[in-house]
Amino acid sequence: MSDQKVERVWRAYSNLEEEDHPYMSGPFQPNLEEVNADELKVISGEFPTDVHGIYFRNTEQPTLKPKGNYHPFDGDSMLHRVAFDGEKCSYRNRFVRTEGFLAEQEAKQPLWVGVSEKSIKSARKGWGAEGYLKDTSATDVVVHNGKVLSMFYRCGEAYRLDPETLENLGKDNFAGRFPKEGISAHAKVDEETGELLFFNYS
Repeated sequence: MSDQKVERVWRAYSNLEEEDHPYMSGPFQPNLEEVNADELKVISGEFPTDVHGIYFRNTEQPTLKPKGNYHPFDGDSMLHRVAFDGEKCSYRNRFVRTEGFLAEQEAKQPLWVGVSEKSIKSARKGWGAEGYLKDTSATDVVVHNGKVLSMFYRCGEAYRLDPETLENLGKDNFAGRFPKEGISAHAKVDEETGELLFFNYS
């Protein structure tokens, strides 16, 4: 394989400083950059030529100083895509442009408290079972009907992304039948019917 070349696509606004919080430092230090790496360099071993497919991973990435206590589930969704085609391996990552993420990036400050903060109120109405949390969409990722869906564990929207490019495609409204209570993460796709099975807190 050739030397690894990384294209830096975008960087999120952040007012974070160096932290000693166990979930905002060391291996959990926030990643603020979106990148494309079309051909990853093999450091050790050989590339598996019989592997073809795409692996998706959803992670929490805090971008702003939290309002009060920070819990690792409070970070914004960043999807990672690793693709194998039998000859090379490529990588790219993207933040999921949720309503909450875009609002806080515009405001350049946190607008919602996290799941472990009980003494401070959110500046805006939130999502989910509690009604005051930001829908981070950072809990889960599945592929349904040809699109990647990211979801929030306390119930929120299902955000769609292109599985090849990770282009944000907005919310999935389930052809006008999306439940007003939202859907929880860990939805499953029925391999026989293609239906998406989920639960929520109504």
